[in-house]
Amino acid sequence: MKLDKSSIDKYNLTEEEIKLTMSSYVPQNIKANDFFLKEGEVCNYIGFVTKGLLRSYFYDDYANEITTDFFPEGTLIIAFDSFNNRVPSKEYIKTIEDSELMVVRYERQKELYQLVPAWNQICKDLADVKSREMLDRASSFQILSAAERYQKFCNENPQLLQRVNLGFIASYIGVDNATLSRIRKKK
Repeated sequence: MKLDKSSIDKYNLTEEEIKLTMSSYVPQNIKANDFFLKEGEVCNYIGFVTKGLLRSYFYDDYANEITTDFFPEGTLIIAFDSFNNRVPSKEYIKTIEDSELMVVRYERQKELYQLVPAWNQICKDLADVKSREMLDRASSFQILSAAERYQKFCNENPQLLQRVNLGFIASYIGVDNATLSRIRKKK
């Protein structure tokens, strides 16, 4: 796992705290189409993507896969509710490509809260960012058209356009494949 200089400076991490943090994360390689987490399992890891791409999704009442998020390089993977509250996950997290992660177990993360007090604020800040992203995504379904949601996705995630199946993008923006095809033809 990499901690950049701005993170180290922002949270005033000491050399010892950095070493403790770095030694807590271990590498995990996951082949394409394998699971990081399955629905019904309790999330026992936080992952940081160093290479590859994952997505989270659930099945709706009609057995359609609904993509809820993408996790490219440099992003944190966590099912917040499951990890923090020790409850079964309501979603799947699966690799799209062969992926390399740095992961920390739940128990070790709890120890880090005690050993490195800054981790309490780091996790609070990460949860705040995730909450803002979720609110922004929810409001986009209320105020943006399907074409505008697709354009927003393209603008915010250009690195994903050649890596992600169009069906995943369609479900992420809340349309079916035929609608996404029509939107793309009009562009």
